[in-house]
Amino acid sequence: MLSIFDRFKRKHSNEEEYEEQGGVQETVEEPGPEVEEADEPVERLLTDIMETREQYPGDMHAIEFFLPALRERLESHEIKYQAAEALSVQGPEEVLEDGEGERVEIPPVDAKCNVYIPSDKMTAFVCIFSPIAGGAEITVQDIVDALKAEKVIYGVDMKKVDAIAEGKEYGILFSIARGMPQTNGKDGYVVDHYSRQEDVGLKEDERGNVDHKSLRRFQSIQEGELICEIIPPTEGEDGVDVTGKLLKAKAGRVPKVPQGKNTVLSEDGTRLSAGIDGDISFNNGAFHVQCLLTITGSVDNAVGNLDYNGDILIQEDVMSGFQVCATGNIIVRGMVSGATLRAGGDIEIARGMNGNGQGMLEARGNVKLSFMENANVICYQNVYAATIINSNITCGGSVIVKDGKGILIGGSITVRKGVEAKRIGNQSGCENVIKLGQGMDDEESLEYLHDELKDNRRTLDELQKNINYLKGKDSLPAAKQEILKKLQVQSVLYIDKIDALTKKIERLEKERTDFSECVVQSDIVYPMTKISLDYAQCVIRDTTSMCRVHYQDGELMVGIF
Repeated sequence: MLSIFDRFKRKHSNEEEYEEQGGVQETVEEPGPEVEEADEPVERLLTDIMETREQYPGDMHAIEFFLPALRERLESHEIKYQAAEALSVQGPEEVLEDGEGERVEIPPVDAKCNVYIPSDKMTAFVCIFSPIAGGAEITVQDIVDALKAEKVIYGVDMKKVDAIAEGKEYGILFSIARGMPQTNGKDGYVVDHYSRQEDVGLKEDERGNVDHKSLRRFQSIQEGELICEIIPPTEGEDGVDVTGKLLKAKAGRVPKVPQGKNTVLSEDGTRLSAGIDGDISFNNGAFHVQCLLTITGSVDNAVGNLDYNGDILIQEDVMSGFQVCATGNIIVRGMVSGATLRAGGDIEIARGMNGNGQGMLEARGNVKLSFMENANVICYQNVYAATIINSNITCGGSVIVKDGKGILIGGSITVRKGVEAKRIGNQSGCENVIKLGQGMDDEESLEYLHDELKDNRRTLDELQKNINYLKGKDSLPAAKQEILKKLQVQSVLYIDKIDALTKKIERLEKERTDFSECVVQSDIVYPMTKISLDYAQCVIRDTTSMCRVHYQDGELMVGIF
């Protein structure tokens, strides 16, 4: 059975179709004309609701809920009204009796204003029941008193009240009062003037040749130059329902300011600018501006080892035996031999690395290079390369060997997530060892974090003991009061550190047990390739094309993709 609203919408859609067809429409008689007639008293109300349904969405559901009960009451009222009319025209000698011979009399009943309020209290509806047997007609005061009895005091349409009373509008449901919906504030947001994205893949042409010059493009920035704008949230506007209750609006959320190293936030918090000249990058949720040290030649005896607070750009090679350390990124336009490179950000080597078994790369970010042979890598994020041969890699993300030839041969690969390559192993049967689901074995490890958490809690306990001791004194000299304040501030800082460590441990624990991203995938895998994850192991003993190894129900499953 169609609801009152479905019939209303269908009726009006038919009217629109009639107009579109130039007023020519075949008349189809629908069953149940009495239903359509029953809908007529609420036609004006439904039109009103349909026009305001976005501002007052609760009206639609509320009317559908109490309209059937109202109809039953109106029908019962109409029966009494008709009976009273029948009694009023009978002769004095006529007596109306019930089934038991008792005389039936219908006393006068005054017109009554019935008030209906949906649960959200944003609208009040009234329906006036007509007088019976000569009862008093409805008045403006009757309607006002009925509204006050239901505590409707806000948004009453007095012009409509006057019209209802004057026109004796009986048996029709009207919206008589409207609340003012609250308007929640809009969330703040950040407008970037520099890109947060970085092209991490090596470029190759249609022949598969890698364009080493396109490894990375610097984003240079000058001191004071605008990095991004922070658009603050709006407060929102409070509302009020028909009972006068204040509806508090929610303020918009404050956006996270992506402020990192060597950036300056304006006093009003709306503009983030560069604090120094340098190279701008985005990582760990913030913009950073790093100083850039450029070595025009190679790192050799003429230059020596480098240790720099910022980014380092080396235009040529890094020779065997030298060390290059930077708090930011290390970019090498040439080749790296058996050297050691340590970076707080990314390491990028355009012409690749032959480590001769002693070369070492350590990066808190990604490692990107064209090829790697006989090298050792410790990388917190991902390793990107075109060729990896006989190298040992420990990686907090994935090893991706998809550019160029995409060859991964020999060595040992330990990754938290997965390995992607075009080819793993070779036809000579060299051993390839891949360990999945294992994180970094360094200060980021869970064991270290748990120890650090214990130390911080121990320190916080000592601070609290000292604070309680000083608070227990009846009076403190000024010097002791100053110490108490410092201890209280320190305790707050340690609470924040403990909270941060706890969240980090929870995240790492979750990542450690989630093996859904631990996948080895390659166009072709040669034997002998050994893959392990947790306590599960598998060995690829036959050449397998379109190979995909994933974890399922405690086992490593070998399939195709």
